[in-house]
Amino acid sequence: MVRLIEEKATVRVEIGGKHFTTYYFADGMGRPYVRPFFYPVLAADGTPLTSDQATAGGDHPHHRSLWVAHGDVNGADHWSLNAKPPPRQRHIRFVSLAGDTIVQELQWEDKTSEPILRETRTMRFIVYPDGARAIDFKLVFEPLDKPVTFGDTKEAGLCSVRMAKEISKNPAITNSAGATGEKACWGKPAKWCDQSGVIDGKPFGIAILDHPSNPRHPATWHVRAYGLMTANIFGLHDFDPKKPKGAGNLTIEKGKPVTFRYRVVVHAGDAAAAKIDEKWQHFAAE
Repeated sequence: MVRLIEEKATVRVEIGGKHFTTYYFADGMGRPYVRPFFYPVLAADGTPLTSDQATAGGDHPHHRSLWVAHGDVNGADHWSLNAKPPPRQRHIRFVSLAGDTIVQELQWEDKTSEPILRETRTMRFIVYPDGARAIDFKLVFEPLDKPVTFGDTKEAGLCSVRMAKEISKNPAITNSAGATGEKACWGKPAKWCDQSGVIDGKPFGIAILDHPSNPRHPATWHVRAYGLMTANIFGLHDFDPKKPKGAGNLTIEKGKPVTFRYRVVVHAGDAAAAKIDEKWQHFAAE
């Protein structure tokens, strides 16, 4: 059902012989390459549900459809594109690329473009009986030499998505706690968060599920009505100014890797129709 087609700087993912998404691991689509991303991300009927702001000329060119990033990694900005040059997530090799799973080794750079952090990124592609699709992310981080701190900032998302413009025109934002809307969901803890809307008269959405084994589960969410949704456990001071600066810092020691797991569900309907809570329960048990 799932087919992975490796090309020079991309991996094309097909489900049932149809394009689902493409993983850009060393190609910026005409822009300087900085970090990997998936684009487009298509619903089962082929409807694009994400936006690549770099090629669309959008308001946040670093919002590249579906990606992994963090704004303060030992002071290096792995979120925006403001640094000159921006620190990269270097593709080192594919440990495995077969069946429904990609296992990739990456190195994250510091502010001087030197590698400081090794990431082993595992991405598995799933098809649900109801037609929904999903990408599982397993992100394992380990410093190459000295400790690495993921700093306290809202400008981050170890699992991030930018929704298609049609959805962001009038989005329905919901989370596992039953909250709705940006104000009620931004910076709040939840097991999952979903953003849905209507494209050409049909409802679609994307949910990010936070695994209970993750640090600081349930995640806090940097989610905006203009289309951004990220699982961000780090921005604790930004989410709540009463907390001291640096409260969200997470330091990883050499030889003590830290693992994060997420599932991104691409679905028709809204969160309730797609049974996102039920899907989270199954994910949590894995």
